[in-house]
Amino acid sequence: MAFNENLQNLRKMKGMSQEQLAEQLGVSRQAISKYESGNGYPETEKLIAICEIFDCSMDVLIKGKITVDSTGEKKKYENLQNKFSKGIALGVGIILLGVTILLGFAGVANAATTAALEERYAIMGVIVLLCCILIAVPTFIMLGIEEENFDKKYPQLPHFYTEEEVEKFDKKFVKAIALGVALILVGVIAMIALYGLRMVGEESTMPTVILMGCVTIAVPIFTYFGIQKEKYDIEKYNRMHSEEGKTREEKSGKICGVIMLTATAIFLASGWVFDLWKMNWVIFPIGGILCGIVSTIFEKE
Repeated sequence: MAFNENLQNLRKMKGMSQEQLAEQLGVSRQAISKYESGNGYPETEKLIAICEIFDCSMDVLIKGKITVDSTGEKKKYENLQNKFSKGIALGVGIILLGVTILLGFAGVANAATTAALEERYAIMGVIVLLCCILIAVPTFIMLGIEEENFDKKYPQLPHFYTEEEVEKFDKKFVKAIALGVALILVGVIAMIALYGLRMVGEESTMPTVILMGCVTIAVPIFTYFGIQKEKYDIEKYNRMHSEEGKTREEKSGKICGVIMLTATAIFLASGWVFDLWKMNWVIFPIGGILCGIVSTIFEKE
């Protein structure tokens, strides 16, 4: 076992925070975080001080295998991640359901016999979508705050999961992703068939509603299993919560913020100046894709 894991386990066994250990060693909390994440190594005099604080030998600290009962910690982590993945997936599903219902009302509005009925159905669709957003967004905020509090309390975690546990989940992950892709393909085929065979009129939204219905089921599946996949990657968790990882995350967040602000500006400008409201919504998915690329780049640095 490496020095960084031994130090982390010793600190947890004594119930000591990174700040408390840093104060006793006369270093910053960031230095302790670097020691525990394997991105830094203390000087000899600091190693001696660590041995005195935890009453262990230098050989044990550097070359030994110090373990700690992390059952309680694992249970808290599992409960949080399971709650987070279910909540986020449900929230995404609710918003997509709102979009699907909105499209349904749009189709009914197109078939309305009077302008008043058309306007009424359109407004009803918007109200349903806003209600779905109203339900989902507070859920995202509460789960985000809960996860942030956990991250602050446990910036570094021991490796809970065995290879067997990871392999067992990976099999479920592959099946779930395949199911989600299949659902979306079913929606695409249905839409092409309905429009291509002229089973519905060009103004009908039914094919799009069917596609969005499939997407509404598939995307929460992707979301849930994607978050669960990250749950098992403890190395990534520790890397992201190291000082270096936080710096990368801050840079990534700033760049993504600029991208989305630019997308909003382009959306408004193209809408007001060129009256492209019906098609310029594509700017936001493009912005989201660019943010995903940025996050991936910074994650691999």
